Amino acid sequence: MKYTTIVFDCDGTLLDTLTDLRNAVNYVLRTHDLPERSIPEVKAALGNGVAHLMRQSLPDSISEAQFNTYLDEFKAYYGEHLQDYTAPYPGMLDVLDTLRAKGYKLAIVSNKIQEGITPLNKEYFGDRLPVAIG
Repeated sequence: MKYTTIVFDCDGTLLDTLTDLRNAVNYVLRTHDLPERSIPEVKAALGNGVAHLMRQSLPDSISEAQFNTYLDEFKAYYGEHLQDYTAPYPGMLDVLDTLRAKGYKLAIVSNKIQEGITPLNKEYFGDRLPVAIG
């Protein structure tokens, strides 16, 4: 059986987005006088979407109403700052170019919201990944 298509995750696979995600988390925490999170703490909370990231980053005492407000603040801040420090991992563009040259169809499927994945894909990968689903 020959594979014809390769599907990638985005955050932590194609793009190093950790600093921008940490900055967005810490913006919300700082705004509400809550303790900020380190890179290792934010990294440990990644992989299950931004709601999970924020739940892991906030104190347990936060109410559901507060959580929803904080999550909205995170999304707004991250939406404006998702390309401050984000970049493809070294060599990743060459890998994608090599795979395309060998005839593979390439795509991104991510738990990042579509409003995040679309501009990141366009900015960093151009036409290398014609399908990007968030």
